[in-house]
Amino acid sequence: MEFLFTFIHYIVLGISLAAPIGPMNLEVIKRGLTNGFFQAWFVGLGGLTGDCIILLTIYFGFHSFIQLISVQVLMYIIGIVMLGSLGISSIKSAFSKDPYLFMLEEKKKQGKNAYLTGFIISVANPLSLFFWFGVFGTSLKELMDAYSLLGSLLCSFGIIIGLFLWNINLAFTSHFSKKLMSENFMRCITFLAGICLAGFAVSFVYHLYRLLKKSFLLL
Repeated sequence: MEFLFTFIHYIVLGISLAAPIGPMNLEVIKRGLTNGFFQAWFVGLGGLTGDCIILLTIYFGFHSFIQLISVQVLMYIIGIVMLGSLGISSIKSAFSKDPYLFMLEEKKKQGKNAYLTGFIISVANPLSLFFWFGVFGTSLKELMDAYSLLGSLLCSFGIIIGLFLWNINLAFTSHFSKKLMSENFMRCITFLAGICLAGFAVSFVYHLYRLLKKSFLLL
């Protein structure tokens, strides 16, 4: 019974970790509003795949690899390019004059690469990586002290279940809520999502600058 409560605790932890608004949730909401449930869900599944890889990396102790300056710089650059392009694309689409073109542009630009976009947003976010290492790394140590290898794996899987549940909930909510929204409101959401995504890209530039400055001082 105690293990069951622990397992449920980690499912709730997964939901709690996925809930805060960030680049992933913004992209899922935007796709749900403009492209429908499956496109939003695929973005979330791509992000979930990236999270699984990160968790496996932590589980098998590759923390030192993520600490390499060259790896962090590469992830920041990929994150800047990806989030910057998504942000600019969203802002441009929001200002399309033709309502039909507004929806069509979103589907053309984003319809084919939803899963890959979610995956890259997940793995190319160093801040998210450090967050996972801090939260899951500490939890994993506690799990392995309290349970067997199989038990700690199952509880870790509970986090994945929580992430999946939040993903499918957000995709459903954004898809079905668009029926209640006017075109102007959807444009506003798309524009604000674009601004936020571009803002995350700018913050990555700042963090990259600090990382490079720190690395040069250490040389």
